[in-house]
Amino acid sequence: MSQSAAAARVPTRPIARPVARERPQPRLRVVAPAPRRSAGGLALLSVGLLGLGLLVLLLLNISIGKGAYALTELQRQQRQLAEERQALAEQVEASSAPQKLAAAAAKLGMVPNASTVFVKVPDGTVQGKPEEAKAPVKSSAKAPETAKKTVSALAAVAAAGKKVAEKQAAADQAAAEADDKAAKATAEPSP
Repeated sequence: MSQSAAAARVPTRPIARPVARERPQPRLRVVAPAPRRSAGGLALLSVGLLGLGLLVLLLLNISIGKGAYALTELQRQQRQLAEERQALAEQVEASSAPQKLAAAAAKLGMVPNASTVFVKVPDGTVQGKPEEAKAPVKSSAKAPETAKKTVSALAAVAAAGKKVAEKQAAADQAAAEADDKAAKATAEPSP
């Protein structure tokens, strides 16, 4: 037999199990209940947090309401300003119409020019032949009356100018005489 077989046959003894000893049962006794915390504190804390949350929610709602009113007012102002802008744009467009510009130019004494001339801005060259615009001669039956009024107005201006010139000459002569007297007074020795 081999050694391994001999080792395998080792007589076995039954394993002795320890005898279970009985543990002594602890003595049971009545213990006083632990002091319980009052549930009122927790309830008070919960109610306080709930009230604080509702207050924050109320303030937030008021703030949003104020913002909505401000937004509505600003939108109203924006619409009003857009309407004013549109009205002003229409006025500018109506004023810049060709017939309105021609009427305004005629009131200022401008006349249309028959020769059209263009200037090229980048190089400054002129296309076309520039000519002086001439107003058409208007014949009027009132021309002699207008001429008489003009001549009489010029005569009145000349007469007024002559009076002013005479007054100015008299004032100059008086000033010259006063200067002469002052010069003589300073030249004479005092006694």
